[in-house]
Amino acid sequence: MSLLTDDQFATLKLYCKIDQDFDDDILKNLVDSTGLEIARAIQADSTPATFINDPRFLIALMKQVKEDYYQRGLTSDSSYRAELANGVEDIVNQMRAELSDNDEID
Repeated sequence: MSLLTDDQFATLKLYCKIDQDFDDDILKNLVDSTGLEIARAIQADSTPATFINDPRFLIALMKQVKEDYYQRGLTSDSSYRAELANGVEDIVNQMRAELSDNDEID
């Protein structure tokens, strides 16, 4: 089962400006791995399904997938790029802080 619905995947492709379908398998793998990376950055034991209904998570996912898709193979030097795309880290930090705030209330 895919993390994204067909409509969400179509939106991702529009966001990434991809109009062909021969890379769909690559994109789906990037979505799955990136979703897990972002979810675990928010909360260590979470899954992407925990956050997929939050529009901020979907935007962060699309931003990171686009970055990884277009920057693949450009360099083998990992210091060339930040771990998370511009804006993704801010979303992760906000969602992590909200999660921590909710945990303290209970």
